[in-house]
Amino acid sequence: MANIVITSTANSIKVEFNDYSTMLDMTKGTWSKSNITSVHLKTSGILISMLGEHDWLVSFDGSVGTFQIDTIDSVAPTSNSDLYDKLVALKG
Repeated sequence: MANIVITSTANSIKVEFNDYSTMLDMTKGTWSKSNITSVHLKTSGILISMLGEHDWLVSFDGSVGTFQIDTIDSVAPTSNSDLYDKLVALKG
């Protein structure tokens, strides 16, 4: 099962939704890093808030109610804490 794959550039993030594409009606998307307003580590996963968009609840393992992120810049997160650190670094 292929889940969310994130690739970053200096100013943007490219997201491939893979198996979530049908549910989200979106195959790929690109957002400016500056659109990420906050990243919060919660007990249920990581909450990503985006400027002018809805929030995303994600996790490293696809726990109930979250979208699973497989890799960020080709590196797989090992825990939600690790995923949080990768997302914060991505935000810049």
